[in-house]
Amino acid sequence: MAHFQLSAQLVGHEKEVRAVLALSDQLLVTGSRDETLKVWSYSEERKEWQLENSFHLHNGFVSCLAALPSQCGPLVLSGGGDGIIRATDITRGSQIGKGEGHSNTVCDIQLGDEGNQFISSSWDCTSIVWKVEQTVDASFSNQQNNTNNNKNDSECLVIHMTPLITLRGHESAVWSAVMLSGHCYLTASADKTIKVWNDRSECSQTICAHRDVVRYLYKIPETQKLVSISNDGCAICYKSSTSDGESDQRHWEIEHRLFLSNHFLYCLTYLPFIDCFAAGGEDGSVVIFSFQQGTVIETISHPKTVWAVATLPHRQDLVTGCMDNICRIFTRDESRVADEATLQAFQASVGNKKLSSSMVQGVDWDKLPLYEQVIDTPGTREGELKVVKKGNEAQVLIWSQQKWSKFGDVVDNPNNETNSGQSGYLDGEYYDYIFDVDIGDDQPKRRLGYRRGENPLAAAQRFLLKEQLPLEYIDQVADFIDRNTDYRQYNKNMEGDPLTGSSRYIPTENNEQKNVSSDPFSENRYRPTSDDYTSTGNIPSSGKQQRHFPTSEFIYFAYSDQYANMRRKLSEFNHQVNEDMRLSNEEWNCLEKLIAQLEKANSISSCIFSENELKTMEKLLDWPTENIIPVLDIFRLMILSPSASSHFFLQKEKFGLDKLQKHILSSSKASIGVVIMACRAICNMFSSRLVALLACDQWESIIALFSFSVCISHPKSVEAYCALLHNYGIQLSKAEFLSTTSQWIKFALEWLQLLRDHKIEDFSSIYAVWTALGTVFVTYPRFLQEAMEQYSLLDIMEKYVPTSPKIKECIQQLENLIAAPSETQ
Repeated sequence: MAHFQLSAQLVGHEKEVRAVLALSDQLLVTGSRDETLKVWSYSEERKEWQLENSFHLHNGFVSCLAALPSQCGPLVLSGGGDGIIRATDITRGSQIGKGEGHSNTVCDIQLGDEGNQFISSSWDCTSIVWKVEQTVDASFSNQQNNTNNNKNDSECLVIHMTPLITLRGHESAVWSAVMLSGHCYLTASADKTIKVWNDRSECSQTICAHRDVVRYLYKIPETQKLVSISNDGCAICYKSSTSDGESDQRHWEIEHRLFLSNHFLYCLTYLPFIDCFAAGGEDGSVVIFSFQQGTVIETISHPKTVWAVATLPHRQDLVTGCMDNICRIFTRDESRVADEATLQAFQASVGNKKLSSSMVQGVDWDKLPLYEQVIDTPGTREGELKVVKKGNEAQVLIWSQQKWSKFGDVVDNPNNETNSGQSGYLDGEYYDYIFDVDIGDDQPKRRLGYRRGENPLAAAQRFLLKEQLPLEYIDQVADFIDRNTDYRQYNKNMEGDPLTGSSRYIPTENNEQKNVSSDPFSENRYRPTSDDYTSTGNIPSSGKQQRHFPTSEFIYFAYSDQYANMRRKLSEFNHQVNEDMRLSNEEWNCLEKLIAQLEKANSISSCIFSENELKTMEKLLDWPTENIIPVLDIFRLMILSPSASSHFFLQKEKFGLDKLQKHILSSSKASIGVVIMACRAICNMFSSRLVALLACDQWESIIALFSFSVCISHPKSVEAYCALLHNYGIQLSKAEFLSTTSQWIKFALEWLQLLRDHKIEDFSSIYAVWTALGTVFVTYPRFLQEAMEQYSLLDIMEKYVPTSPKIKECIQQLENLIAAPSETQ
């Protein structure tokens, strides 16, 4: 299949291009943060695209476009930051109608099949179905012509938009919506769900297929199939289980799921001429993929984030809108490819982009391969990224079109040149760090102040509110603070997240680990280490009473001193397993390199594993359960690295979780060591934001599975299960998991009751469960009353008062919460 190459660059917008619309193969419309619509036409004579017109009709950025069928010429619907949907006659250059009904940004507009209705989506958490009527109105024409200094005909087409149905029910912004035949509507939201509606505004189905914000819905032409993309990096295709015309009975099921990227996906279009889809996203890539082939076909790199994509179907071209203010057209037709100078300049702009080391999953300079060693070695898949050492720089290469190309330069802080980070006074208050923040849009830099030890989310919220910037950027600002201050070193015990509604900002590096005596799990003295976990439950306070919650940190099992014994036991088992399961010499060498990397790493989160090393671990996970303990010991360490956790839990959908569950369920062969290792591995899943969401999707079955498998008389079994309950409690306390938080509280309190009944005195582990309970109750006090009435919370608290000083302080903190004024409950 021919590859896409740059054909043209449409330069004219002053700010990022957020929407693109193909009215025909020769006519394009773009919308931008500069608040304008621009019309571009293709000249067959000149063989080039040129700017035809520009309109400034919105009082805010333009975020979405749709074509409105009309016999009077091309009409465009546009929505944006002012919350108004505007109809524009791009021939006359005038607004000919507007729809008012949303109270916040309109982020998507999609038409129905008949063309006289459309559906809009908004940050106000609603979607609206509109009826469109077209009439001729001379007076309206005169008014518009006077406004726009336009001397056209006295009669003008007028568009009337009437709201028919408002769909309410999502807890967060609705990013996209589609209309289907039979009065069926689907909406996609930041609450991670897709809802199915009828024309009575009734929700008939809630689809929970994604693990993060669902950004876009696309109806495949001439079918009743849909595709969604999400911040979780996945694309999912759905099919209806009933025939057309039965909208009330229609049920949607997943037909295909494909993991595309470790980064957010924002836009989607269909390429009918090759039966593939194109998705653009945060990292500046457009991914061409096929559900039928189950793979990525091609990757097109851009200098910055890609916000919009569209298709020129007859020309078989692809259109993109980019954060660098440029709309680009890519073609597979050699006759329309841009000249060599333009191609080289474009590739240079792509290669010159700056990537944070966090975006490429950590960089260990000493372990980077040389550029010369990689450039002639074929990649393993389309879109593969590889960090290499070239001179004194770390570069990212991308495998695309059967060759390695430069994707960008790796730096610890891509915007270092604009951020001083010096201490001083800001608005009369002292800060340890003051950064100059360039928010773009030709606006002056803003000043961000941060106090050492402060929660980055709290500082980010203060900055955004002060500067009247959208709170949707809170995670990016918090991540910037986290990467450019000594926050982690100064404040390893971070106080609770004041913005617990957000699940996206989750620090992933490990805090310091403590060594605790190990305990034998298997024969011949191989002992998986007990590695005390990272716990941030006890938070010193300047007041008289110590505060132990809320906390937003997870517990990880991130230490081992048993690498020599791991090697010996793995070698022994490799001779015992069936021949088809044994590692070859080449695979054994991969395993040795893998273990050596873990052993030498200062922080496992910075480890990057090769494809062969990951495949070797896949093979090991299929070993018999009686031989699996040393494998699980390595596996639970590996998944602290984003490169491994992404592979085992995202790229290979639930592969790692399925293997863990399989070994636990092999009850006749699973020792208590298998259960403990599997429990520790699932605890370590919480080191990755997206993998933690996957763990939460399966939380009830996992907790129930371990509750039957954990040996209450084994201290390390109790330790691991308490850590698991802690992690689930912290994650489930987020807003998006409210429906299951009550069930977790029941599990946690029953476990505490069981431990007390059996006089278990591992109070350090038990303390972790109390801090998670406290975090949930502080965040959502209504659960506190429920726990007292339904789950005997007060009785359990009373039993734990005499156990340990820290737990006693936790209970005193809970008692103060219970005694708080009723309005806080």
